[in-house]
Amino acid sequence: MWYVVWTSTGSEEKLAKKVKDMSCQNRCFVPRRIVQIRRKGDWVYEEKDMFPGYFFVDTDDVEDLSLELRKIEGFSTILTVDKKYSPLIGKDADQVEELYQNDGIFDVSKGIIEGDQIIVTSGPLMGQEGLIRKIDRHKRVAYLEFDMFDQVIKGCVGLEIVEKHP
Repeated sequence: MWYVVWTSTGSEEKLAKKVKDMSCQNRCFVPRRIVQIRRKGDWVYEEKDMFPGYFFVDTDDVEDLSLELRKIEGFSTILTVDKKYSPLIGKDADQVEELYQNDGIFDVSKGIIEGDQIIVTSGPLMGQEGLIRKIDRHKRVAYLEFDMFDQVIKGCVGLEIVEKHP
């Protein structure tokens, strides 16, 4: 089952590597996103953290994982609901599994605007248009909101609008 581990921002990658090294049974990754950034007049692709301060671990023994995390230098804790370790379930777990299968990378999507409607034509946002709350065509990003652990999580991912029709 997938669990979310909270740590200090900037140490996610280092801690995730230590968790992987501790136990070969744990699948673990830091979710990253690809965004386009304008540099010297050109658009370049760059990787950024998707959820700064968090990473995901797949384990069957969350108590053992918790004990192992305590042995690692630095701050980390498994997220809880009502003081109990709570795995991601249903749609949340499916989305994390899909992200893991893509090496933890959320790639840039492409889409079009028809009237007031955004239609994503390729990429991980295809079919997920309902998550988009706002787009910034100038920065080529989409701002998302989705539910996880009974709370709304906000994120920003790459979205290039290639056409606009009135």
